[in-house]
Amino acid sequence: MGEGTTKSVGLAELAHHEYQAGNYEAAEKHCMQLWKQEPDNTSVLLLLSSIHFQCRKLDRSAHFSTLAIKQNPLLAEAYSNLGNVFKERGQLQEALENYRHAVRLKPDFIDGYINLAAALVAAGDMEGADLYCVRSDLGNLLKALGRLDDAKVRTEMLFE
Repeated sequence: MGEGTTKSVGLAELAHHEYQAGNYEAAEKHCMQLWKQEPDNTSVLLLLSSIHFQCRKLDRSAHFSTLAIKQNPLLAEAYSNLGNVFKERGQLQEALENYRHAVRLKPDFIDGYINLAAALVAAGDMEGADLYCVRSDLGNLLKALGRLDDAKVRTEMLFE
């Protein structure tokens, strides 16, 4: 590893540590440094999105999620983060669309299912929330048992 790469890894670890400790200002500072060095780093964009969400800076959170999606349109976590912003704003339809897209992209994305179920509850769709929870849990159980084909079929049933 070169000196620049080592420095980037150190900054990323420091940013994550500060974020987990609730030191969002310090975490943002480290992320911004890292983002200047690595503008294509989607992990940094996701962390910046999460930092701003925790600080209730929803426009900034959405901005960094959108940048991450532009960098990698298959990044389920970015759609989930964007869904969180919409849910917080009371835009449940947009939140649901983003959560559904996230779990389609990454069928084993537990946080995506949790967010989707919570948004369905907020929208008053208890039956839909229950269905997603039960089916995703069964899909995860089958996956854990090594029955990947069955798990894939079960997960695909979520979108029928």
